Amino acid sequence: MTINLDSLIWDALHTKGLFKLTDKQKSDILDMVGKRCRQNTKERLERKLETPLFCWKRYGIYSRITLDENGADYICGQSWPDEMRTLRECILSN
Repeated sequence: MTINLDSLIWDALHTKGLFKLTDKQKSDILDMVGKRCRQNTKERLERKLETPLFCWKRYGIYSRITLDENGADYICGQSWPDEMRTLRECILSN
């Protein structure tokens, strides 16, 4: 079953569950948004991805991150570099 990150955050917020991303999902998201980043930025991203989902803010762009048992993928709209930068900024603002 495939679900998007925004839906998981919504579920976590409304059920007060301790929903977390799997290690594979965290790794895939970090690989996508952390590419070409400085080491300290990657470390900050890693820490943020460890945060339970009920602590995350919801952003529309999260609906483009699809998650399943095989990890995470991203559905790009127009500009991959711009969207990855936006995703990075959203994750780091949590």
